[in-house]
Amino acid sequence: MHLRRNVILSTLALSLFGIVMIYSASSYSAELHTGDAFFYVKKQALGFIAGCVTMACGYFVKEEWLAKFKWAIYGVSMVLLLVLFIPGVGQSSYGATRWIDLGFITLQSSEIAKFGLVIFLACYLYEHPPTSLKALIVPLVTGLSTCIAVMLEPNMSITLVIGASLMVMLFIGGMKSKHITAAVIAVCIAIPLLIILEPYRVKRLVAFVDPWANPKGEGYQLIQSYYALGSGGLFGVGLFNSRQKYLYLPFAESDFIFSVIGEELGIIGCLVVIAVYLVLIWSGIKIALKAESNRTRMLAAGITAIIAIQTLLNIAVVSGAVPPTGVPLPYISSGGSSLMVFMFASGLLARLSGEKSGVKIPFKREFKLKAQKI
Repeated sequence: MHLRRNVILSTLALSLFGIVMIYSASSYSAELHTGDAFFYVKKQALGFIAGCVTMACGYFVKEEWLAKFKWAIYGVSMVLLLVLFIPGVGQSSYGATRWIDLGFITLQSSEIAKFGLVIFLACYLYEHPPTSLKALIVPLVTGLSTCIAVMLEPNMSITLVIGASLMVMLFIGGMKSKHITAAVIAVCIAIPLLIILEPYRVKRLVAFVDPWANPKGEGYQLIQSYYALGSGGLFGVGLFNSRQKYLYLPFAESDFIFSVIGEELGIIGCLVVIAVYLVLIWSGIKIALKAESNRTRMLAAGITAIIAIQTLLNIAVVSGAVPPTGVPLPYISSGGSSLMVFMFASGLLARLSGEKSGVKIPFKREFKLKAQKI
């Protein structure tokens, strides 16, 4: 029961905190560009209200329903990705086509696709454990198809999140060590190739190594993020008192909102936010460890992996630990459709904390057996 409570409360805390920080980070730019300082806040608030509904839906969804409609879920996810490439349907911004404009909301297809793939894989791998090369065909084809479709938007950051989550699920599902090694080698080769194939990614990599080499170009955003985090100190400059939000820091309300958190609330504020994420992530891990069936275990692990990997990647980007790439901070960054999908995932995760269906399949690896005793 406490795991369910932790998931729900941490989700609500992060989402509500996100609305406050979005106002702080976007009020000036929103007033300047739209004439309404609450422009982004209103959209996020509507996303939160709708997210509460989707979280309730996730909580009441039965695992058997997901298993029955797993192919339909995967199919819809892929369709939402592929329609982006139909002229007039996909909405482009900064050279990337990632959104479908429905009029009342802009839907980011990859947000749905990554969780759709997790649901599909959990249900499929439960019936077909990935213990042989033949059994790996469907999981790898569906997973790589999703990654390729997202990569073509282009969106390398979400592709990395999906790919890493895919590996987590295959590992938990029973994938052999030699196959895991081969997959890791393939990924290590693919990532540099994907960077080299796109000149703008090479520029970002160069900017990561030395952002001051081009302070008004590729290095500008990272430098401004450094200024924000550095000026925050231990306790920050105070809520709503950020200076970098005055058009110095691009995407202050979305991908780089953690920089504003660091500037206004300092190291202490950042640590508190990270602590709430850790409560959510650790609760997800515990739900997976205590699961009654391998399907429940993989669902919980997949959802938790996406939340953990995307959170880590965002914080790593804004702090300069990895090359700059556009990835929103779960629950906090501006984006109504993203918030709705993540809150649905939280509802489903809370549901899984009490799931009793299925036959228990013990972990095969020794360290997993030890982990169950925690």
